[in-house]
Amino acid sequence: MLRRLLFVGFAVAAAAACSADDTNVADGGHDSGYDAVYPKDAVVGDVASCGPVDVSGYQPEPLTPPNPPHQGKCTTQQASDYAECTTGSDTSLCDQFDDGKPGQTCRQCIETQTTDPRWGVLVFQGQGDGRPNIEGCVDDALGQVSQEKTSGGSGSCGDLLFASYGCQDAACDACTGGDFDTCVTAAVAGQCKSYDTSVESPNGPCAALLDDAAPADVDDCYPDASIVDPTQQEIDWLNRIVGYMCGS
Repeated sequence: MLRRLLFVGFAVAAAAACSADDTNVADGGHDSGYDAVYPKDAVVGDVASCGPVDVSGYQPEPLTPPNPPHQGKCTTQQASDYAECTTGSDTSLCDQFDDGKPGQTCRQCIETQTTDPRWGVLVFQGQGDGRPNIEGCVDDALGQVSQEKTSGGSGSCGDLLFASYGCQDAACDACTGGDFDTCVTAAVAGQCKSYDTSVESPNGPCAALLDDAAPADVDDCYPDASIVDPTQQEIDWLNRIVGYMCGS
């Protein structure tokens, strides 16, 4: 059964990154996709009433390795239909992904549980909302899965992203809408700064995201900040990341 995708961070970030006001403009390069998820380059303004809360006790969870890309489990049409279905743009397309239907295999490649040994495109905790596995997608695209700490490596770009996103989520979990944007900006400038600094290090495993040196597949892992409409941004992103991780 399809479950609702939690996409708050992208929707808020898209509105901020594409604003006509130049106080919330993300920088260039591949890390502009990172900016689109959480608008870390925005000017720090008022702290939202909902947060950031104290995360001094935050400890990053280990990143579960992703499934390899190009699983061949979803056709191009199924990737498109899944994106339209889960965003609510065309719910008539959802039935095909039910158990016993032609899209079941595709759905099972996309949707995984936090307890699974490897994660797909979306990760769910029980019957709750799903979160996108951007970190795993990035490690697939950069060829860094073997560097992940859970694989015995010294640490991958995905590990750093997972820690940074996790800190921001912990600090701003109670926030929604514009308050989420404001909260995350404050969290990155404050309690979560060290995690973001590690991602932005020119000598770290995420260095390829800072310019145009990363493989083109990295772009499929992130929403396109140039798409202003939040729903269309989500549809476009889901179509691309599903195509990369679960398509041919």
